[in-house]
This record gives sequence, structure tokens and C-alpha cells, in this order.
Amino acid sequence: MTYRLGDIDCVSARGHSALGGTLAIQAVWHYDRPVDTAALADFHAALRHGRLGRVVAAAMIPAAGDRWSARAEFAPLEASESPIPRGELEAWIDAQGRAELRTFGGPAWRLSATACDNGESAVSLLASHTIADGRAFCAAIAEAVADKRFELSYPTDEFGRMRLLFGDFRDAARRGGALVKAAGLAVQLALGRRGDTPAARGADQDFRLPTVDATIPAQHWHAAARDRGGSATTLAVAVTAALATEIGRTDEQGRARMMMPVSTRAEADERANALASIDFEVDLRAGPLTDLAPLRTLMKEKLNAAVTGERPVAPLIPVAVALPRRLFGVLVRKVAADATVSVCSNLGELDPQMLRVDGRPASKIRLGLVNQSLDSQAVLTERGGNLYVSLFESDGRITIRFNGFHPPKLVDNEKLAEVVQRVLAGYGLTAILE
Repeated sequence: MTYRLGDIDCVSARGHSALGGTLAIQAVWHYDRPVDTAALADFHAALRHGRLGRVVAAAMIPAAGDRWSARAEFAPLEASESPIPRGELEAWIDAQGRAELRTFGGPAWRLSATACDNGESAVSLLASHTIADGRAFCAAIAEAVADKRFELSYPTDEFGRMRLLFGDFRDAARRGGALVKAAGLAVQLALGRRGDTPAARGADQDFRLPTVDATIPAQHWHAAARDRGGSATTLAVAVTAALATEIGRTDEQGRARMMMPVSTRAEADERANALASIDFEVDLRAGPLTDLAPLRTLMKEKLNAAVTGERPVAPLIPVAVALPRRLFGVLVRKVAADATVSVCSNLGELDPQMLRVDGRPASKIRLGLVNQSLDSQAVLTERGGNLYVSLFESDGRITIRFNGFHPPKLVDNEKLAEVVQRVLAGYGLTAILE
């Protein structure tokens, strides 16, 4: 089993640390009944013996790349001792999304449950994006529900310090050209830091990144896409681009700059993040697209290039891995700022097993990213705002999560909900918003 992280996973792990908060994936199950905590405990145990049963161990020599370790600290299953008022459930879910995760050493994920005073209940699973991308996260859940267990093991967990150091020297030396480029970049970053006075910042406990979950009958979503010559994914991109255009998150020509993660995961793939990405522009200044076919053709061409390997890993990534850790943080903060790019991600149709984490189906599931470093308006403004849209299909419903902040037009949930409803209406769709 490969013990060294791929460069994308390594950059992810170090980036979380540098930005002061984990990028995580959170799944929330809602029930109109009490949760079976005994069955949930079995699910928790199965998660520990699956894809989520590893953490990251820091390399002694950063340029070698960090390594995987099965010597992980795991958080216990957290079940509330007494019911909470139903009106406080969203606050409870938000608190679970802010729980501390430690990609290095663990706990890299947390499972929690609560009962409500009206007989309903909920379960939350929060996991570091470094140890699992969206598809790996979903696969880990489905495998744990089926009690499919396997023991992850890495020979380096048994190595002494000298043997680990020798391995780091060897793997760092293999980087060759990346080391030379990293040295030049390090000098530029170090010189750029001179005279800089970092702005004082801290988390705003009252701030929440505006987030709206929209639920639409799957048949309506697919019909709207089909009637316009598109697919479910094409329609999602068009909706995201329309939202970006409404709030002014566009380039100088008024076009929405889109980025979409693309899964490159193969069978028996050990990577935590098996991803590439595609980027393109969508011009919606004239209003909603009545014909999605041209956009669908463009996306197909880019997707084919990404999954067939014609699109290489961004050249900056291997260089970033070779940087000293203190300068890696400087680089991450520089590249994290972007006021025009919007992201759209489609997980597709979920395995029905994902609804059965306590043995019986949940009433519904919600799923999306939680970026813990976006913890104040000051931080978001400094990074150019944010627009991230993700969707999945489950139990006959399309659920779309909108995360957005782009001052001055979008700074709160009320405005986000208003714009989402208007954009969806432009494609003949209405949704239940949460």
C-alpha cells in the first residue's frame, strides 16, 4: 500500500493548517423518529475500520511529502444526553460543522447524534476533506453501513526516526526540478513578506457563511435540463453561473468564471482526493440559457480531457509541496484570494445505503462542504468572497447546497435565498429552501 500522500492530498493537508481551519465534508441525516444509538455505534466502529481509518503524519523533510498513518486518534460517538428544542436543531448542526478536526494525527472525523423534544432526531458526520473527497466520503459511509471492514496498514508506522528520515531524503531528492523551482519561489515569497504586517484577525462567533439547501423533485430537475438540451450537471452549472452573474461575481467582460471538480477515481484507488478540475466561462448577461447544448458540448470536451489524463496536475502543486512549511502558508494565502471564480460540484445519485446509518432509512440527508477557515466577514472579503454550489440526488430528490458571500450584493442568508429562488425560477423550477 502506498504510504506517501499524493501531491494534491499533501497540499490539501498543509493548506488547511495554513489557513487556520479544516475544509470538511458534512453529512446530516434527519429522522422523524429516535435514532438507534446501538446501531449507530456499530456504524461508528465500521467507519474506523474503513477508508476513514487513517490520518496524516508530517514528513521530517517537507519536500518529501507527508505520509499516511493508521495510528490515528478517533473521536468517540457523541450522542446528546437529553433532547434539544426542535428550533435549535440548525444551531446544533452548525456547531457540529465547527467541531475541531485534526488531519495530522486525528481525530480527522466526528460522528454525533441528537434527539429533539418533538420526537425527531439527527445525526452528523464531519470529515476532513484531506482524508476523503466527496466520492470517497460517500463510499466510506455506504461501506460502513454494509459493515465492510478492512484494516489499513502502512509499513512506515513501524519505522524508527532514522529510517523515516532516510526515506524523506530519498523522496525529496527525487523531486529534482521542483526543488529548484521551489527554492526560487521561496526567495520571492520571503522577500514579499518583508515589511508586511499581518492583519489582526479572529473568528467571529456570530458569523455564519450564508448557506441555503434547496430541494427539488428529481423528475422536475431532469425535465428542465432535458427540455433545454442539457444534462443534470449542465443545468447545475447554468444555475451557478446565473447566481454568480446576479451578484456580480464575474470577470471584466461580465462572464461567470466556472470551476468544476472532476473525479478521476479508478477501482481500488487509494487516493483520498482523486480529483482533477475543469474551468471555463459562461456568459449569462442576456439572461437564462434557453439552449444548454453548446455548454454541454464544451463541458464534455473538457471533461474528456481531464479524465483521460490530457490535463496535467497544475505545475505549481509539486513546487508547493517542496516549499518550507512557513512559506507554504504565505503561498496558500496568496492563491486563496479570488473574487471571480465560482465552483460547481455534482456528486450524482447517492447509494441508497447511505440513508441507513442506523439500520433504517433516514427521512432525508443533507450533504455539503464546510470551510471552517471562512469564519468572519473580514476573512471572506480578504479572499474575494465565495460561491460554491454542490448537488446530489437521493430518494427521488435533487438537493443543492449554495454557499455564497460576495459583498456588497450578497452578505446574508436572506439575500442568498432570494437570489436562489429567482435564479431557479428562470429555469422553470421552484424549491423548498432550508
